[in-house]
Amino acid sequence: MDIAMDKTVRIILHKNDLHLAEWQEGGSYHRAWVTPDMFKSYDKIGKSAVVTNPSAGIPYGLDWSRMVTLSATPRDVDRELKNAGIWTAEDLRENPNGARAALQSVYGFDMAALLMAVKEYEN
Repeated sequence: MDIAMDKTVRIILHKNDLHLAEWQEGGSYHRAWVTPDMFKSYDKIGKSAVVTNPSAGIPYGLDWSRMVTLSATPRDVDRELKNAGIWTAEDLRENPNGARAALQSVYGFDMAALLMAVKEYEN
């Protein structure tokens, strides 16, 4: 077995003979259900383990990147920031909550689209 495929993972929970493993790779978190035969070592106290190729387990969760296509543009961000009175770097520093609200306004439709995509997925 290739030692490069071994990953240190955190065990989130276990059901029957499956363990939900979480690890970080390429700057992103990943989760998969793994079986005991995939373990190289397991620290039950710290709930950490070394697992051979955890990505070969049963994937856990949704791939959100495939659920919707974002439609906001830099122009949309510019418009909403200015609508919130944020024109300069100083405005941004003085009104971070206004900036957050502007960004939520820009991406609000995308949130609705994401919720619809999840509903379609569940059906």
